[in-house]
Order: sequence, then C-alpha cells, then structure tokens
Amino acid sequence: MECNGFPCRESMEVLKVEPEHLAAFTLPEEALEFQPEGEDVYLQLSSGILERRLHSNVAFSAEEEKALQNLRTEARRTGKRFSPEICQEATRYLSATRGNHQKALSLMEATENWRRSYFKDGPLCSADLAEDMSHGFAYFVGRDRALRPALVFRASRVPEQWRKDYDVDRLLRVLIFCMEVMLRFMLVPGKVETSCLIVDLQDISTKDIPVSLLREIHQLFTAHYPCRGFRFYVCNVPRMLMAISHVAKNLLTERQKLKVRVLSDVCELLEDFAPHQLELDLGGSRPLAKTFLPFPLGPGPFYPGSAPRLCGVTNLHKASGLEEAREEVERHKAEASGLSPSSIDTRQDTISGRLTSNSRSPDSFEALSQPWAFREGDEVEVWSMSQHAWVPGVVQAVFAQNSIADGYQVPAGTLKISIPRGYKWIPQDLIGSNVRRAMVPTSSIAEQCKEIANQGRVLLSVSLVEEPDDQHPPRCSQSPGSEISDRCIRGAWFCL
Repeated sequence: MECNGFPCRESMEVLKVEPEHLAAFTLPEEALEFQPEGEDVYLQLSSGILERRLHSNVAFSAEEEKALQNLRTEARRTGKRFSPEICQEATRYLSATRGNHQKALSLMEATENWRRSYFKDGPLCSADLAEDMSHGFAYFVGRDRALRPALVFRASRVPEQWRKDYDVDRLLRVLIFCMEVMLRFMLVPGKVETSCLIVDLQDISTKDIPVSLLREIHQLFTAHYPCRGFRFYVCNVPRMLMAISHVAKNLLTERQKLKVRVLSDVCELLEDFAPHQLELDLGGSRPLAKTFLPFPLGPGPFYPGSAPRLCGVTNLHKASGLEEAREEVERHKAEASGLSPSSIDTRQDTISGRLTSNSRSPDSFEALSQPWAFREGDEVEVWSMSQHAWVPGVVQAVFAQNSIADGYQVPAGTLKISIPRGYKWIPQDLIGSNVRRAMVPTSSIAEQCKEIANQGRVLLSVSLVEEPDDQHPPRCSQSPGSEISDRCIRGAWFCL
C-alpha cells in the first residue's frame, strides 16, 4: 500500500471532538475561495533557499520534484513505512531540512515513532480536555489577512501549580490538541495551510519567563509539525527583555527574522489582522474571551481594517469535502438574497455582503445612527457598494436584542432592510454611514416636518425661522437669510 509514492501503513485515530466543541466559524466561507499569491505561496530568500508556504495542490519546481523523488527512493530502499498523514507531509520535511532527503527521512521516521507512542492509548478527546482548556492559556482566536488561524499562548494563565510541578506534558497535551484540530478542521489544502502563534508575556516578569517551556514548545512544533508556522508574534515583552531582543535580532538568520516578530506595541498586530479578529488587549476590538472550547472564532472578513460581517454560513467544517462546502455556501447565499442559485452574481447586496466603515458615498451624511430611530415600514435609502449609489429600501425589522432570524445569529441593534435585489442586514455601528431616510421633495419639507412633530415621532433639530407661505419660502436657522436647501435638509439631525 502506498500514499504519495511512499510505502504506507495503517492510519491512527488521534483526535475525537464533540460537535458542540467546534465553533460555528471553525472554517469560514472565505477560506474556500481565497486565492493566495506572492509571499503567501513561497518566498525566495536572498541565499537562494525557497521558503514554501503551500505544499498541497500546487506545482513544484524541478529541483523540488527531484528531492521528493530521492526521498521516495530512499524510503523504499530502507524499508521505511509511514502513516498517510506523514506521507502527505513529505515536502514539508524536505523544506525543513533544506532539501536534504536523508535528513528529511529521519525526521519523518521520528515523527512517525512519536505519534505511534503518544497516541497509543487512544485519541485526544475534547471532553477530556475541557477542564484544562478552561484556563485559556492556549486557544485559537481569529485569522490573519491570509486566513491563517492565530493560536494565542498566554504564559501568565498557565496554572501556578503546573509551573511549580513543571507539568509540561499536561500543557503540551493542550497545544497538541489545538494543532490536531487545526489540521483536521481549519485548513484548506492549496489555500490555507499554516498558522500564526501569538505569545503574550503580559504580567510575566523577566525572571519568570518560562524559557525552557517555550523551548520545548518550539521543538515540538518544528520537529513534528514542520513548516506549519507562518509567523510567531511575541507581545507585551518586559522592558529589559525588549532591549535584549533588539541585540539578539541581529544574530537571527534571514529565515528566522521573517518568522519572528517581537512587538513593541500590540497594535502592530493590526498590520496583519482585522480588529474584530483580535481581543482588546491584543489591539483588537473583541471583548476578552471567557470560554475557550469551542475556540472563540468569529466570521470574517479578515483583511486589516475591515469591519465584521454581520453573519455568514456556519458549520462548514461538517461538510464531507470542499465541493460540498462550496455548494452549501452558494445555497445559503441564494436563500438569504431571495434569488435563485443562478443569480448569485448580486451577492454583494445580500446578507453575506461586506459592509465596512469605508463603504459610504462622498456626499453621505450622519443620519439616524441608532436602530431605535427607525421603525418597521420606514422608507429609507441604503448605500450599495456594488452600485456605488444609494438604493431605496424599507425597514423590515429592528432587532433590539440578540436574536435568531432566517437561520442566522443577529446582534442587537441590527436593521433588516429590503431592497430591490433582496435584503441588507446593517449592524448598529454601520447604520450612520450606510442608512438614511428616503429623501422627499423640498417643497413639502415644512409640512412633513410639522406633521411628524405633531405625531410625536421625531423632533427636527434645525428649526424654521417662520412658518412658510407662498410669499415667504422656508429659511434655515443655521444660515440666516438663506432658503432651506437640499444640503441643509441632509444635514438635519432627527431623534426620538
């Protein structure tokens, strides 16, 4: 039996995760269509060494193909047999050993022996690890701009008793669980294959930094999960150690410098992450996580500076394959937009469309920015990113509390607005820049304002100098002597 050209042996069961221990956005829909390019695929170092980031469903160079063939030949000659998981990782071992097929074969054998020994008593079970995970010293919290999962390690949260007893095995067990969950449920071959590690040293003094522990973690990752780490961020570094790190940086190789970033400010993470993918103390906008199983993973988008999408397709990790997952995404988009599957080209105006704080027109104004300023049936205009124009709409629902609607989790403060192409779901923080009341002819502004005020619904902050009649047009108190213009009316502020 062979796998990837290598003599193969039976696979082992190494992981068992209860369905309730996997987050709804363990695998986001963006990962299915993400197109990596440039340094996200491979990096050519100045020394000529190729640092490959993707190893599946990609074309290899002639040199890489030759090294891989030499590795296969050596495995057959020596009678080495590996589980399918390791056979499929062969090029990663070659990359880790700079193309040396003999060293790569030794690493593959070491990993095979380690896995056979570590998992000999059965798989890691999420139910058994729930208590250890609750400490929150290791968990995935989001993804970077290229959708690489970010594993956060908070040294100060390692239980004190574990540190006193130097219970490394218990800690490594949690980290191995995290890595195995990532490999099985969070990656997409040929698109997303690596991860980031954020090491937080907050509340750790220089003398208390677990250097030996960090060394063991590093050895575990490099030996048995080769080339799975894209970048290592170290933040909240003690001042003394920060000074030393600047000197030590000059001693690192080019490859190490690209992988390791010692941050002077956690906000530097926002160069690679969207704010809503990180917690507040890591420079992001998310509240600090309080539960860690399932991992506190949210929806995209993932590009730096983007605002969170209201909702998206959930539980894609349950799909039997990538094609089934893609079909599920298209089906949800069609249902959410009220269109047939063949009409998904207008998906930017559906529930999964991307609205950001930058999606406003040049002449937009600060309209009613609170959801309770609108009621069901109100006629409004909504900014369309795809058309780059305001489109008419009607408020269908105002969600005062966190709710479930149309099969989606809807945050409090959201507006559901029907538009000609379907529906838009506008979160509270984007109402001011993306929703405004429908404009009415200026000739009837005074009458409509008076009628609305009499009904007790809203107050108009721009007061009229006098009641207009045929001889005296309405005048603006913000600009005495001038007639009320369309621009003045747009600048008016309403409140309940």
